Amino acid sequence: MNFSFAEIVFLMLLALILFGPRRLPEIARSWGKFMAEFKRASGNFQTQIHEEIRKLEIEEAADPNKHVSSVTSELDKAVNQADVSLNSALNRLTERIKGSVPQDYDA
Repeated sequence: MNFSFAEIVFLMLLALILFGPRRLPEIARSWGKFMAEFKRASGNFQTQIHEEIRKLEIEEAADPNKHVSSVTSELDKAVNQADVSLNSALNRLTERIKGSVPQDYDA
């Protein structure tokens, strides 16, 4: 957020009117502590995320076949399922054709 000088002055006057000159330093201190804690927690969270990403990259670089083998096994499953469904479709078609051929022409 970008505030102009006039906006900042307006907010300071509004805070002075709302909270008074006695409580304003206390509130500013509390707000500063809150912001410092928030930035610290945010930094820690970002550090943890970057660390986990780095670990995953190192793990992937150490064993590149791990990802390839899982993809290969999934492809094998898909091919087997397609083969089974293709065979069952061919069997049904063969049965239909046999059922539609007259008995005298049956070889």
